[in-house]
Amino acid sequence: MYRRSMSYSQLLRIRPFRNLWLGQAISQLGDALYYVAFVFMAGKVTGSIAMVGYVGALEAVPYLLFGPYSGVLADRLDRRAIMLASDLASGLMLVVFGASVLVLGKPFGWMFLVLAFGLSSVRCFFMPAKSAAIPALVPAEGVVSANALSSLTFNQTQMLGLALSAGILGALYQLSATWFFAGTIFLNSLSFLGSAAFVYRLPRIRPEQREAKERHPVSDFRAGFRYVRGRRELLVLIVLLTGYRLMVAPFFVVYVATNDRWFGGAPATLSWLECVFSVGMVLSSVAAGKLRMRLPGLNFCVCLGVVGIVVGLMAFSRIVWLFALCNFVCGLFIPVAEIPISAYLQLSTPDGYRGRVIAMLNTVATGVTPVGWIVGGLLVLHWGVVWTYLIMGSGMAIASLSGLLESHFRTIEMPTSDSLDAANPEVQTLLPA
Repeated sequence: MYRRSMSYSQLLRIRPFRNLWLGQAISQLGDALYYVAFVFMAGKVTGSIAMVGYVGALEAVPYLLFGPYSGVLADRLDRRAIMLASDLASGLMLVVFGASVLVLGKPFGWMFLVLAFGLSSVRCFFMPAKSAAIPALVPAEGVVSANALSSLTFNQTQMLGLALSAGILGALYQLSATWFFAGTIFLNSLSFLGSAAFVYRLPRIRPEQREAKERHPVSDFRAGFRYVRGRRELLVLIVLLTGYRLMVAPFFVVYVATNDRWFGGAPATLSWLECVFSVGMVLSSVAAGKLRMRLPGLNFCVCLGVVGIVVGLMAFSRIVWLFALCNFVCGLFIPVAEIPISAYLQLSTPDGYRGRVIAMLNTVATGVTPVGWIVGGLLVLHWGVVWTYLIMGSGMAIASLSGLLESHFRTIEMPTSDSLDAANPEVQTLLPA
């Protein structure tokens, strides 16, 4: 059995984890200020809701192209070095884009596409390295709490960033669209550089080498694929995530269209609606860190099934407060679904395979995102907002709840300390005493 889950204060007394957490908090605050502004800017500058879909699609393509290799690198190289390089490259790209906005005033449409692809190309290497590193930085009984704290921090910074975006930056937009866009871009570039400063303080996080270092990366990828293929619950999770993400991918395209057609089109409204969603995520992340979820697969299916039903109800939520309530409910269920299954993957996967497993799940599930974004734009144009929400919600519910039909997946149990010692001893060698 696990000892009692670690508290957040205990986790933050572990210096390496605290540095990783601080770096991510800074970076995520910048992202919260930037992302809504970037999508909003893409739609306003080009005058096309379809462009929003194209931008979202190009953000997802690098995960399909480079995702498998990002997992291989995370299992071969120092994970700290990968995160540091990703942060520095992201900050530099945004500095260049922000300068171009100041010089041009109104950037060209193709620049949004280039930046979306470029940022994702370097960011897709960060997440496998970060997720694979967490079990090496905290004890086994702290992994669920570490994931919950990461989720809580992400959603708190989203909430704060969106509130600032709706308030201060929203007022700045009324004065000057150029300074609004450039300001959010430069703030995000600074956040990446701030994250890099804390990642630099981490110790080296070298993965356990299960295969010879001289093996070709393609051989490493094949070995990781064989490992995933040998675990039935991972195959089921990939199928469920693929279907779910295909349905959730168009959400922001529809979100922008909903704001324009139902709620007046102001950027502040979009930010406040996202802020309400983040409030639900914050509250849920706190609870998820304290729950002892014995059946993470069953929990995953049920919680995301509820999210799908609520998304379908958004089709009938033309009043702002009612739409915001649906957002809030979705925010309550998503962390409770995702945090336990993420901890299960980290604890049940040997360190030498962890990066590839996480990257493979992200790659396969995210590979459908470009299709979802493009289809979302077409659905809004030809079927309207109401039918798009109904299609998305029913698809999300079916994709999630279908996992209940697979008995092996719904009965997987969270590893205990004893089971880790017996079945996965190499994980324990990474943990602090």
